Amino acid sequence: MDSSVIDNNNNKRRFVTTLEVDRVTNLPENLLYSILERLPIQDAVRTHVLSKKWRYKWTLMRSLVLDKRFSEKFSKNGAFGRNGFIRITNQIFNFLKDPLLKLHLHIPNMALDSFQEVDQWILSLSRDGVKELFLTNSNQPYQLPFYFFHCLELRTLNLENCIFKPPLEFQGFLHLETLILKNIEFRANLHGTVIDLPQLQMLQFCECTNVLNFNIKSAKLWGLMVLNCPDATLLWLLHNKYVTMLTITLCQPIQGAERINLVNLLSNMPRLITLIIDGFLLRK
Repeated sequence: MDSSVIDNNNNKRRFVTTLEVDRVTNLPENLLYSILERLPIQDAVRTHVLSKKWRYKWTLMRSLVLDKRFSEKFSKNGAFGRNGFIRITNQIFNFLKDPLLKLHLHIPNMALDSFQEVDQWILSLSRDGVKELFLTNSNQPYQLPFYFFHCLELRTLNLENCIFKPPLEFQGFLHLETLILKNIEFRANLHGTVIDLPQLQMLQFCECTNVLNFNIKSAKLWGLMVLNCPDATLLWLLHNKYVTMLTITLCQPIQGAERINLVNLLSNMPRLITLIIDGFLLRK
């Protein structure tokens, strides 16, 4: 085959590749950052080698996913080693130039004397006005610092393996719409305090303890799930006319549990469409 043809084909391929890169580079900024935020963080950082225009693009992302796949990769090197989880995560936070609005963070199972660095990340989020926070923890239970309760712009909150102990002056998250809590311990200082969640629509408890201390006020709640929380005191949540979906499963017989009269339950929830409930909570 003529070598000139081969050269022409290679030139065409190089030309097309250049055009494709330029086409992506010239996308509107919001689309560009939307693409970056859907990439694994390692791949988003690697885009800095594409061209001068891409060098600092990733540092302007407003959404960050440091999930279990990410954390476990670096936790093998410890917390503070050259490529340790805390060290790498600190570097990422330090490079970011714009406030984070969404964060998925997984704390891996490794030797941590304290959560001091995690506290600093939460402090940064409270100042940035974070709107979505997914915080999962495979380490010892993490006591949420008091400035976590200053994240007053939250719309979505998902917590796992944390200790929930707000300061006395905390009144609620006024914009929160979705709250998912797994393996959360509610401390006794909450008892008797009513937390205002006026925009809350979906609430889920899973394997939480001392739920009876978590007393909330939510007029817009339509979805409630309580899974294996044997000490949950629920009657104050079951008088909401907007609830359309209710799931309560205790999975085991318990002593002294608050029981529910099914007739009263249905009369208190006139819009209820979906009901899943086990027999451990019902009263004959």
